[in-house]
Amino acid sequence: MSGMLRLRPRGFRAQIVASTILLMAFVMVVLTAGTQAVLQWNAGNDVRRALDERTHAVLAVARTTDEPLTDQSWDELDPLSKIYDSHGDPVGGSIQRSAASAARRLAAEALRTDAQQDGHVGDTLNLRAVPFRTELGERGVAVVIEDSDPYERAELETLIAMIVLGTLVVATAAGIAFRVTRQALEPVQQMAERADDWSEHDLSHRFDLGPPDNELSRLGQTLDHLLDRVAAAIRAEQRLTAELAHELRTPLTAIQGSADLALMRGVEDASAREDLEEIAAAARRMGTAITTLLELARERSERGKASTPIAAVVDAVRPLVPEGLRLVDEASAVTVPVAAPVELVVRTVSPLVENAVRYADSTVTLSARVTPDRIELVVADDGPGLDPEIRDSVFEPGTSSSGSTGLGLGIARRVASSLGGEVQIDAEVGVTTGAAFVVSLPRR
Repeated sequence: MSGMLRLRPRGFRAQIVASTILLMAFVMVVLTAGTQAVLQWNAGNDVRRALDERTHAVLAVARTTDEPLTDQSWDELDPLSKIYDSHGDPVGGSIQRSAASAARRLAAEALRTDAQQDGHVGDTLNLRAVPFRTELGERGVAVVIEDSDPYERAELETLIAMIVLGTLVVATAAGIAFRVTRQALEPVQQMAERADDWSEHDLSHRFDLGPPDNELSRLGQTLDHLLDRVAAAIRAEQRLTAELAHELRTPLTAIQGSADLALMRGVEDASAREDLEEIAAAARRMGTAITTLLELARERSERGKASTPIAAVVDAVRPLVPEGLRLVDEASAVTVPVAAPVELVVRTVSPLVENAVRYADSTVTLSARVTPDRIELVVADDGPGLDPEIRDSVFEPGTSSSGSTGLGLGIARRVASSLGGEVQIDAEVGVTTGAAFVVSLPRR
């Protein structure tokens, strides 16, 4: 059953055409079968009627004879009839040679039962034997024959004509259905493609089909309203993100500047200097996060056309790995590029590399996998691995086992999502310890 379901046409147009073909084929099969049944019934009636008429004509001659059957010339008999005497011997008339023996047996049976007998020779010859008495009281049997081959030939010709006509009707109906559905649904397909493109690249375009006086114009009006709501939601999100990022950047810049100035003046207390360095580093990390949010809030008209080699991403994140750790690059060998700007791909991968650096014992590994429509970049470390308590919530803001803010992985997932990708925990990487994350992005 599942195989049959997979064979169903996917497009709505194909479903309509297929349904039309099946319906018209069913109608023509029923019509052909009904026509053949009627023709067969009529042919049977015509054969019986012809036998009745021929029998009546023969009996009219045989019963009125005033001579012995053997002395009668029988010149007036129908060519497809024969007379037998009371002993079952032929005395006059003529029938096909192939039916002679059958006619004689049928005549003997009619004499024995004194009743009408019907029989067949092959598939087409129909015989009838009717007993009678002459005016002299002499018994006899009239045998008549009717060939049904012309009737069956007419049935076959009609069947062939119905098959040809049915094929033409089904083909014509399929062509009309295809043409009508193409004319009706092609604008809908174009509207869907345009709406998808506009929602991604240009929020100002609308279909503007005029007053809704038909189904397509009503659909266009509905899609225009939908695009209005989508545009309003996207612009509101972009505006809110930009405003929040701007409001946060100003105090962060002041905090980082104050911390840097204090460090430049020199701080004799080691613990105070360590605190100031941590404040400056945290401010820089927050600045990077805010820059990422601002980039996400901008228009994205060129993102789908960008292309980024994996090697460029590896080179960009390489400085994040300190000298005390070893970076194993197994990803640069992949030559298939990612369909996204290099800045955003790096901002997706950087938090994962920083997370791996934070927990790695000695090695950070970058590898890549290529699928038919994706590039999967894997970031792994040989550290203690993910805490089972935070494994399911590791991408939620504020989730961290090291005392950090826990924003990095969440921002990485959000940037990847904006590029049409995803960030997930990878449980299939060949490491015995540590954690691994996979960044899945569209390939060029």
